[in-house]
Amino acid sequence: MKKKWIRIVELCLVLTLLAGGFMIVHQMREDRSAAQSSLRAAAIAGLPPAGESEPPASPQTAADPESAPAPEEVPLSGVDLAALQEVNGDVVGWIEVPGTELSYPLLQGEDNRYYLNRSWEKERNRGGSVFMECTNSRDLTDYHTILYAHRMRNDSMFGTLKYYRDPDYVREHPSVYIASSDGVYRYDVFAAYEAWVRDILYRSDLEESGLEAEFLDYCVASSEIAPGVTPEEGERILTLSTCTGDGHATRWVVQAVLRETWPAE
Repeated sequence: MKKKWIRIVELCLVLTLLAGGFMIVHQMREDRSAAQSSLRAAAIAGLPPAGESEPPASPQTAADPESAPAPEEVPLSGVDLAALQEVNGDVVGWIEVPGTELSYPLLQGEDNRYYLNRSWEKERNRGGSVFMECTNSRDLTDYHTILYAHRMRNDSMFGTLKYYRDPDYVREHPSVYIASSDGVYRYDVFAAYEAWVRDILYRSDLEESGLEAEFLDYCVASSEIAPGVTPEEGERILTLSTCTGDGHATRWVVQAVLRETWPAE
């Protein structure tokens, strides 16, 4: 009887190891598939692969027009969104933090679940996509726009957002760029912190309820960083939201304020 139980335990261990090995192989295949999908997106959009673009020498160009970059020097200025939209009409833009792995098509589905586990090509993948809150205007004209993506361990999707706890990282990557059919937008990072999913920043009625000032006070007070960027009344706010790895009740967010726009030609 003892030998029988030993064999059962050994069999269970073998099956556990096999199952674990299968999961690792499966995850590696999905990671490779996601990386290839991102490369295809960049190629179709006419952009270099993620991580190969360099941040502008000085993103604070609005105060000094003479130092503003030429149109062709603006990040994402040459992105071909129309070509991406031929593949998937849910593409609303492209998001990039120059010099980092964060460079992806921006999607918007009918709900906030579809692109959690689908690539921009609508293929099943645990890495999902970067997607916009389904209630936001796809032209980025809302006072507060929220974007979601997974916090992947290999730093893909929103995996690099965790580095915004480091002041040096904030100084090196101070801006988020989004290209839409209307032009390119530069948002400057002003806050990064852990938030509860029921906090004010996830309310969709900020303007209707007159909560803009309370919302901004909350964001600034909650921030773990102080990059010296202060949103002014009426400026549009962008929130990048991802998981924390500590359950479903909280999210890690990086927030930025719209500071410059280059209209589409």
